Amino acid sequence: MKFKDIFLIPNIVTLSRLFITILLFQQYTPREFSPIILIIIIAIIGLSDSLDGIIARKLNQVSKLGTILDPITDRIVFILLIIWLSDNFEFIFVLLIFIREGLVSIGGLYVLISKKTLKVSNKGKVGTALIFISLCMSVITNESLIIFIDIFIIFSVIFYYYVALEYLYNLIKKNEQRNTTD
Repeated sequence: MKFKDIFLIPNIVTLSRLFITILLFQQYTPREFSPIILIIIIAIIGLSDSLDGIIARKLNQVSKLGTILDPITDRIVFILLIIWLSDNFEFIFVLLIFIREGLVSIGGLYVLISKKTLKVSNKGKVGTALIFISLCMSVITNESLIIFIDIFIIFSVIFYYYVALEYLYNLIKKNEQRNTTD
């Protein structure tokens, strides 16, 4: 890893996203925003999750620092967002998200330390999108939509766990294949 990599545009985007999110969440509470503005904030945070990777590939500035910094920042920003919005959710939702994120972080550390690679699947991107849509829906106050929103959130969490378990399965399978060929 090179120190100068911190000044690559994708890494600056990653760090900016982290600092802007922290500042926003320190300065404001969700109650200070209308539901529409909250949805826009959540959507921007969700979409910015992919922005640094797109920029890195487009500018051919993929770096080792970026491959470590991006997922760590993604996890931190996502957890901060859940904490910031936690009044909108049942405790079980927040707990399940924290447990899943903790397990994914441990898996990510294992992959990083063992120098393994694990391909990001489209299911993972769909799972993340579903969770961000759930977060957006959680700020909607229309009573007639509450049951639909609750069902959507439950489905999203189940799918989010399914993707994590699939990653774990693929990691174990890959490790077993490597052990049988050694």
